[in-house]
Amino acid sequence: MQQAASRYPEALASYQRAAMLHRRLGDRSREALAWRGTGETYRRLGRHEEAVAFHRRAAAVHEELGDAWNRGVELDCLATALLATDPAQARRCWREARDLLAAFDDTRANGVRSRIDQHLGGAHA
Repeated sequence: MQQAASRYPEALASYQRAAMLHRRLGDRSREALAWRGTGETYRRLGRHEEAVAFHRRAAAVHEELGDAWNRGVELDCLATALLATDPAQARRCWREARDLLAAFDDTRANGVRSRIDQHLGGAHA
């Protein structure tokens, strides 16, 4: 909510607290989700390098956990953060995200894939 309300410093503090709490609890997936929020907040602040670092870190954890859904969503976030500085790498991330999300056939997955396809210039670009 803080991020949606453009209260970015407060959002960053909340995500940091959440990441630390989940690390202490040993919940790596939720820790990575807090990193996703941190990355999204940094992207909204125009701090793309920091955003990319948090999204890469979160994507790696989801890969280690075998969590295709969250890895796919994270790669979409990573691609969005990379778009400003490395469009070619962003496209590679979107392609991988689309492939990971192909296994899911629900409204949210279809929406994410559709948005990815728009970025890629059409289906399976």
